[in-house]
Amino acid sequence: MINQTIGIENLEILIANDCSTDNTKQIIEEYKERVNNQTNKETIKSIHLVENMGGAFGPRNIALDIVNGEYLMFIDSDDNYPQDACETLYEKINEYDCDIAFGRYLRHYPQENLIRKSYTPYIDSLEKPYVDYLDDLVEGSDLNGFIGSLWKNIASRFIYGKPISKENNEEIFIKEFKEEKDDEIAILKILPSFWTKIYRTELIRENGIKFPDCISAEDLNFLLESYLKSEKGILFLNNRIVYNYYMRPEDEEKSITKNINFRLVNDSLKAYRLSSELSDEYGIKNKDFFLNPYLLNWIKLWLSRDNSKEENKIFLNEIEMMEKGKKNGFKYKLILKFIKILLKIKS
Repeated sequence: MINQTIGIENLEILIANDCSTDNTKQIIEEYKERVNNQTNKETIKSIHLVENMGGAFGPRNIALDIVNGEYLMFIDSDDNYPQDACETLYEKINEYDCDIAFGRYLRHYPQENLIRKSYTPYIDSLEKPYVDYLDDLVEGSDLNGFIGSLWKNIASRFIYGKPISKENNEEIFIKEFKEEKDDEIAILKILPSFWTKIYRTELIRENGIKFPDCISAEDLNFLLESYLKSEKGILFLNNRIVYNYYMRPEDEEKSITKNINFRLVNDSLKAYRLSSELSDEYGIKNKDFFLNPYLLNWIKLWLSRDNSKEENKIFLNEIEMMEKGKKNGFKYKLILKFIKILLKIKS
């Protein structure tokens, strides 16, 4: 953050320490003292929780309660911003006078010396070196052979559709999100990546938008509600990289979202249901765009562990609640039916 071109003196940095067990607290305090002395103001504020909240939703919500800036952004502890990220997003949200502005990200795999660019539903014209990177959802899929070919050439087209060409494919500005224009509502196909965005603090605070207490997919709910309650519009920078997301080696992975336990599987489904209900509440008829890929991924998550019959019954109850949705599209219904059959077999 100290190298951002916008200047650290123009930032307010909130660091939430959720009960770390190493010397993180000491490092934060030393860093805070050095930067605050440099800027001669409270540029960095630290939050040291005395009880672990069981998920990232807790520290994020606490930070939302004390933020003072006109705009806010998020960053995870093991990722980073390109040096011009804050300045780029700040300038654009002001230029368009919108509620949310966001760009794309790069997914880094250090051990494999591989970088994948994030998916976009629009025609992609990222210049080199990005043009040589794999698309993380389609071409970057882990599926190989016949199944991989089937996914890349048929299934992914069925789920995501063909890339959209607009008059201006560099900056897609959506003034009225709830109108659901075909070439604009497509931003729902983009993974939540809430940390690639700058939000008007007023939008979040006045609407009481918070992360639900789920350890997975809580960002989907936060972002969807932000979109739905936006009055000034949303801007997507289709060809600007504003975030570097790092994939940690599996043997060092301690993230709660990588520990495939019952709560993770259940919370994921619960979060999808909450998003489905939120879409119904606001009359969004295109919820298939974002929920279908998540539901397909959930099947893989569910299959990764040996769930008990009792657990499968809990999952089945969530699916049956989702089936009662008001705006369930054909593909969405099909996936729910498929999951329901799998759960009944296992129950």
